Amino acid sequence: MTIETEGLTPTQESRYRYTFGQVIEDSKSYGLISENKMKSLTLTPKGESLLQAYGTDNFNIELFRLMESKSNAFRYIIERMYKANIKQPGLLIFPIYSPNQLQFERSTIQTTSDIREYADKLVRQLDSDINKYLGQDKSHDLEALNETLFHQLFSSGIIPEKDSEKFLSQKYNAIVSRFRKFWLNFFLKEIYEYELSLSAFDIWIYRGKQIGIIQATESYPNFHGRIVYPTSVLVTQTNDIDFKQLYEYPDGIRLYANHPEAEDKTELEPFVDSLVKWYLSLRRATRYYFISLASLRELVCYNLRISEMVFAKLLNRTYQLNMAGTLKIRISLEVDKLPEETKAVYQKQDPVMIDGKFRNIIAIDVTKGEK
Repeated sequence: MTIETEGLTPTQESRYRYTFGQVIEDSKSYGLISENKMKSLTLTPKGESLLQAYGTDNFNIELFRLMESKSNAFRYIIERMYKANIKQPGLLIFPIYSPNQLQFERSTIQTTSDIREYADKLVRQLDSDINKYLGQDKSHDLEALNETLFHQLFSSGIIPEKDSEKFLSQKYNAIVSRFRKFWLNFFLKEIYEYELSLSAFDIWIYRGKQIGIIQATESYPNFHGRIVYPTSVLVTQTNDIDFKQLYEYPDGIRLYANHPEAEDKTELEPFVDSLVKWYLSLRRATRYYFISLASLRELVCYNLRISEMVFAKLLNRTYQLNMAGTLKIRISLEVDKLPEETKAVYQKQDPVMIDGKFRNIIAIDVTKGEK
């Protein structure tokens, strides 16, 4: 919540009104509020009960159960994740490569021929990513799809059909955006076979991330684009105490979230080992003693298949033990950012709340002896 010091633009006001309207409609759909003939809104007993839980883990869980009882959307999304990628279970990749990321300078892209050169390199890169991360061969004819995209660009008049002709410079961002949307839709619908629009998929993935059953990021180290993977499983039963049951479906399948409740030093060992392993990996790739905490979080979350919320909880507990001097390692956490993280491109990496403060960088001394 913020206090606006200046008047909203018409676009801002329209966006806020739309978002608020969607929240109202969803709340009515889930029976959290009711509307009378005079258009007055009232909290239902269900809504009051949920509001009282706000700010706790129970709020997200109860909201998740409401949504899942109505749509089974999370089950559908997570089941498709595991079916879509057997090589790296549940991992979905959505590569996004701007011309700059493929070593094309903006000033050199002026004609349709230049766009074709970028498109050809993009297709080769996408094909490589599909093979590397999904273990799939060339069953998808990316070259033919590329031509389909060009036909769409020609028919919309966004670029000229003759390779030698120049396009309007002000259309550059729109052209790059069309490439991005086309290939994101291809991965979603053709590779992963989701019967969802890209916007609907984004909404449900974000909800799953907030609940802690799906992890999604566009800041994974050394990958251009978004990766999405489940931090939960769908099984009839599990004896793993780290998995917490959140929901049971009529057919007996249960959804369990990977939510370890590690408290003592022994229970935290897998997390600490992973923290040190990936810290050293990132440190070797840079010249800094301090490294990005957000980047370390991405690596640890993926390799342990835990959510960002669980990562923060486990790191908080680890830091407490570190301050008490009971670990083999010594951890230093700071608010400052690394020099390259002050650039706008890195602003999407959120800090981590540790010991009541937002932290951005971390250093680990692995030579410290245990007390």
